[in-house]
Amino acid sequence: MVKRWARACVTAIVFVAVGCMAAVPGRAQSYDHLNIATNAEPDTLDMLTSVFPPISYVILRNVSEMLWGYNLDGTVRPTVADWEVSPDAKTATFRIHPGIHFHSGDELVAADVPFSFERMKKNTPSFMRHARLVEKLEVVDKYTVRFTWPRPDVTFFDGFQLFLGSKAYFDRVGDKEFMNHPSGLGPYRLTDYKPGQWIDVTAFEGYYGPAVKVRSARFYIVKDDDTRVAKLRAGEVDLITNAPYPDVSVLDADGFHLVEFPANPSVSVIFDLLTPQSPWNKLKVREAIAHAIDADAIIKGLFHGIVQRYPMLAPGEAGYDPAMKNFTYDPALAKKLLADAGYPNGFKLPLVYPNGSFYGFRQATEAVSLYLNAVGIQCEVQSQDPFKGLEIARRAQTDHSIELVTIGALPIANTGLTSLDMLTIAFRSSAPSVVSHFDEVDSGIERALNELDPAKRADIVKGVVDFLHDQVAVIKLWDSVSVYAMKKNVQYTPIAHRMPFMLLRNVSIGG
Repeated sequence: MVKRWARACVTAIVFVAVGCMAAVPGRAQSYDHLNIATNAEPDTLDMLTSVFPPISYVILRNVSEMLWGYNLDGTVRPTVADWEVSPDAKTATFRIHPGIHFHSGDELVAADVPFSFERMKKNTPSFMRHARLVEKLEVVDKYTVRFTWPRPDVTFFDGFQLFLGSKAYFDRVGDKEFMNHPSGLGPYRLTDYKPGQWIDVTAFEGYYGPAVKVRSARFYIVKDDDTRVAKLRAGEVDLITNAPYPDVSVLDADGFHLVEFPANPSVSVIFDLLTPQSPWNKLKVREAIAHAIDADAIIKGLFHGIVQRYPMLAPGEAGYDPAMKNFTYDPALAKKLLADAGYPNGFKLPLVYPNGSFYGFRQATEAVSLYLNAVGIQCEVQSQDPFKGLEIARRAQTDHSIELVTIGALPIANTGLTSLDMLTIAFRSSAPSVVSHFDEVDSGIERALNELDPAKRADIVKGVVDFLHDQVAVIKLWDSVSVYAMKKNVQYTPIAHRMPFMLLRNVSIGG
């Protein structure tokens, strides 16, 4: 039966005790082994060098861990270290628990923190925004490390994804071996990887935390949605991630267990506003596009009403404005706005969507293209590798000959980040892949970053979000719901408020 998770409803995992059975390849029925099909293949096995962590850590969070972790309700909790934050919030001192070991056998020590910090700062664009704010990162003693900021980083614990790697292991084996055979702190070791086919993990006996129930797992890389469902139905896998929305009700009726979970991303029409000659640089054109698209029909018709749609933030998030409304579908108004903007006969629009990331991008892009064609905007649709898309977005920041409109993923609602961190990633002009520049947004974010009072900070965020909505900086189409589909006896509990990933330690198997 479908289980719908509200944003803070998960408080505990109940493991059902059953006797272990021998693993049967392809048809795992016990704690000994689990087969999972996912469409998320990491861009690297080394989480310290991932260009796009949300895709990479769907699997690799089982292998790699951060300097802290999350409770099931999404709140931050100590794992490998405890910490103290100074009264002025300008220093945070972490004391690592002695005796914690990487898969390589090397002990986790303070020197591993700056090593990991610098490696991620060099390689991971989304990490850089927080890394740049750190004034000093010093090793105090073997197990103590201290962060110092010139001003408080009010989004540090929610936005700072610092994965940990062993400096001793790196120094011993070198960069190539470090990347090909990662040594993490997680409850599972990576034991085999066939690119484009599967990743195998096995329980790490030296894990510092509670023993895991599932002893080993194979993650099949299956990017085709129908194939993932077919493998589940055939009994070849026990669980699939990103179950396609049209199959959800049928799988439910056929006795499969499903978990629907509000999660990143917010799928939106994203305008490159750095190219002055583009028609969509005019506000009326963006308003016309917003009114030309029937997003509610897309949600109902293509996604069976499973996904949600908020104008910007979701209820309960800091800065949420209950008075803000979604754009209404009004093609007559769209045509009038286009005429008023000087485009009575429309124009050509390059419309790009990422392939192989999340379900629904292709279908939604085709629908958007039809809606825009109906008001005179001729769309030139093309798919693109998400990593290539990020590269083009970065180039567009300086190359103003690029004209770009994307049906893309933005971390707006239900991300696990603070609202302020979301604004910094998705809309601050200095962010690595942001293709708009509003002085009002940059100055608002700057004021919020300097405001320690959460209520006052939320008011500033609300003002920035309202401005972005009025400017039609993006058009929200839907807010994703991640659907896990599994055999009837398999239970999976996601972590609330966070991006979707597959944690084997949160799996239980009943009779």
